[in-house]
This record gives sequence, structure tokens and C-alpha cells, in this order.
Amino acid sequence: MVQHLFRKYQQAIMISVTVLTIISFALLYGHTDALDRSGSGKVAVIYGKNISLPSAQRGVRKGDLCRQLAQMEAYQPKHPMMDLYQALAVNRQEARENFFFNSLVLKHEADELGVSATEDEIFAATQALPAFQTNGAYDSQKYIMIAQNVLPSMGFTTDDLSELIGDSIRFQKVKALLGTTVAPSDSEIRDSFTQLNQKTEASVVRFKLDDFLATTQVPEEDVKKLYEERKSTLKTDETRKVRFVAFTLPTTDKPLTGPARVKALTDLQKKAEDFSVAMTDKNAKFDEVAAKYNEKVQESPEFPASKPPEALESSSEIGAAAYKLTKDQPNSDVLETPRGYYVLQLANITPPRPLAYEEAKANLADTLKHERAQEALNLKATDVRNKIEEAIKGGKTFAAAAQELGVKAEDFPAFSPKEPKMDQPNAMEVMQATGDLHQGQVSPVVPSSDGSLIVYVSKRLPIDEAKYKADKTQLADSLAEFQQTALFQQWLKLRRAAAQLESHFRA
Repeated sequence: MVQHLFRKYQQAIMISVTVLTIISFALLYGHTDALDRSGSGKVAVIYGKNISLPSAQRGVRKGDLCRQLAQMEAYQPKHPMMDLYQALAVNRQEARENFFFNSLVLKHEADELGVSATEDEIFAATQALPAFQTNGAYDSQKYIMIAQNVLPSMGFTTDDLSELIGDSIRFQKVKALLGTTVAPSDSEIRDSFTQLNQKTEASVVRFKLDDFLATTQVPEEDVKKLYEERKSTLKTDETRKVRFVAFTLPTTDKPLTGPARVKALTDLQKKAEDFSVAMTDKNAKFDEVAAKYNEKVQESPEFPASKPPEALESSSEIGAAAYKLTKDQPNSDVLETPRGYYVLQLANITPPRPLAYEEAKANLADTLKHERAQEALNLKATDVRNKIEEAIKGGKTFAAAAQELGVKAEDFPAFSPKEPKMDQPNAMEVMQATGDLHQGQVSPVVPSSDGSLIVYVSKRLPIDEAKYKADKTQLADSLAEFQQTALFQQWLKLRRAAAQLESHFRA
């Protein structure tokens, strides 16, 4: 099948991909069946068959390739690689492991259902892949670049690429097959259109926290009392210092994009992983391994867990990893950022110490002031809200009831989820607060970024029937796609459970 695809793409691929490259990466990565019957070095069992560590690692890299192909071009709806990755990865925490195991489940179940991907389908899907297109047309040079550079660097050939594209086709076929059991009803389509397009007119009463802070006083004796109550918990933050080697893209005025960026990041990932593996030797020294790989060892300043330094790209993930290191296990795994990869080594831990009163005084005074101002605001807002609701029941308008209570009702422009009014103050809080309200109802007190709000739904406007008629078919297709995806996820969960997966593998 690969030779047939090669003839269709270009003879240049056969010339360009040298025998030495194929042999070297075959030896490095070992192309073995994922379901290893030998049991040697098994890290998982699925369908009663063993999975070896090399097979699992290879499957994980296949998921990485899928994600990279999806990210090579700007996002577009129904991107086959992105759809496949999201469907099999399921969640961010265990995305790489999930992709591998779920791909095995998908292939097994597709075979059971008689679902396959033909050579012609794979060829057509390959040419249609955005990563291989320029201005909407297939670009053989992009295919050649990935075949020569990206695939070998990950231990893959074009055969593996075809297999991945075949997985995407099988996924779409299985999803469509499951989708034959569901279809959105007319009422579901209309409800969905209404939720997206019906406009709402609202009014808002705002309570600013700053107004309450301005009138709140905190005596020093209250601050001292609070210090005594909390003294045992008032401590400085633990801080840490790490040494690290950065495998990152250079900062330039014209950063790499597309396949060139993927290729550069893939090369950096390989270097970082090689460095990390070298550090697992019991006699390995950070500086010596860095020198061997011609890399510079850097050192961060002391930092708390909540504020990773710029030297580590201010990455919360790297900061969290640094705080998992111990003296017994001082070296991190490879850590990924948008610019590349890092390997850390714990350099120092400065433990927390108790705060003296003068050190804690300012923060404690500010805490008390905000607590008391917020309490006063909540009491005022709740009282006003309840009185407005009673006044409306008595026949008054929202604006008149608010005015009588000494607060101002402001009109919020008509909006819908399809046409939000994000230029308005507290726009998100106001629009979300109207979600479960009927016309003429008052919201509970709603916390906002600068205080609290009371929101009133003045009117729910009729939908545009002409627009509904024009959009109905497209909306029905979108709903069907959503229902199929949800059904596939439930099916995949059940089929994975039936596969009796047992695993201690972590990517």
C-alpha cells in the first residue's frame, strides 16, 4: 500500500528517504505489534494480550503525530486529525495514554463491526489533510517535507502515517454508524436556535466593592486579635531554586510556523528525552550530562509555587513539577511548554518560617477590611434585591423600585449568545445571570469582578422566523454531529471497559 501511495504522490519520496535513515530509526524505535504476546516488559494488558513498553511508547508518539498534524495549520472546523485526537485523548490529564489505548479499542471494535479504510479512501484523505495543502489544494512538497523530516524523527514511516489517517477514517465511519440511531427532532432544533439567537433585554443594579471599602474602618486591636488567632498558620511561602536545561526555540522577530515549527519542536523533544534518559544513570551528574550534549545549565531564582520565574517561561506546569522534586528524586521528567522542553534539577528548598506581627500586619488589615466591606455589600445588595422583587409584585417597574431604594437601574443592550455585548461593564456576569430567568424575573445577587449585581430580565424578544428557516438545515447538521460525538464517547467508554484494560503505563 505504501508503494502505491508513493507512486501517486511523487517518485521523489522514494529517492529522498534513504535506506540508512529507515534502518537507523527502525533499530532505534523497533516497529513491533502493539499487542505483544511475549509478555516481555509488559506495561499493560488489553483484550487479554500484553503490551510492551516499546509498543506503548510508540503508540503514544503516534498520538503526538496526530496532534502535531492537527496543529500545523490554523484551526478549522471538522479537522480530521483534531477530531480524532480529541475523540481518543478524551481529557488533558491522561491524553497521551488515552489516545494509545483508545486507538487499540477503536481498531478492535471497527474490525468487529466490519468497518475499514480502503487504500483509495486513505489516499483521498491524505490529499485533503490541511497539513498537506496550500491555498486549499494538495501540495506534494509539504507531504515530502513531513515524510523526510517529521516522520523519521519520531521513528515513523509513511506506512505509519497512512495507518493514522486510516484510524481517522475508521473513527468517522464508526461515529456515523452510531449516529444512525439518533437524529435531532424539530423541537430540539428550534430550542437550540432559540437558545443561540433569541435576544434578551435586561436591566442591572450595580454595587461597587470600592464604595464599601471607602467607608470601612479596621481598628488595630482587631488586627492584633486576628494575628493571635491565626499566628500558627501565618508563615512565609516555601521557595525553591532549580537548575535546568532548556531545549527551546529561539526568540526571534519571525517565529517558526507550520511544518518547520513542528520539525524544530520534534528535534528539540528528541534531545530533551535523550538528556532525561541519560540522567537516569545512577552516576549521572547534571553538569557533565549537559556538557556531553553541549547544553547550558541555567539556574532559576528562588520562587514560590504560585509564581514560577520568567526563566521558566512563568509556566505553572513547570512550577508545579519543581515542587514535586525531592532530595531523593531531584530530577524532573521532560516538561513541555509552547516554546519547547525543560529538564529540571532541584537545587535548594527554603522552608516556610513564622511571620512576625509587623510582617503580617498589612495583609491582615487588608483582609479584615475586605471581609467587612464585602459583608456590608452583601447585606445591602440582598436587602435591595428582596425589596425590588416585592415592589415588582406590587406593580412597580424595576427602574422605579430601584430609584425608591436609592440605587440606579441601568439598561443593558439587547443581546443573545450569538450576538453578545462584550463591550458593556460586567458583560459576562450580566448575560450569564439571565440564563435561567424568565421575563419579569429578578436574579439572585450575582458576584462580579468589582462587587455584586442584581439583574432583571425586561423582555425576551421573539426569534427571527426567516432566519430560523434559513439556518435550520445547518443547525440540524451541527446538532447531529454533537449527538454523534457524545454517543461515540459513551460507546468508547463502554467498549474500553469491555476490553478489560489493566495498565501501569504513564507517558
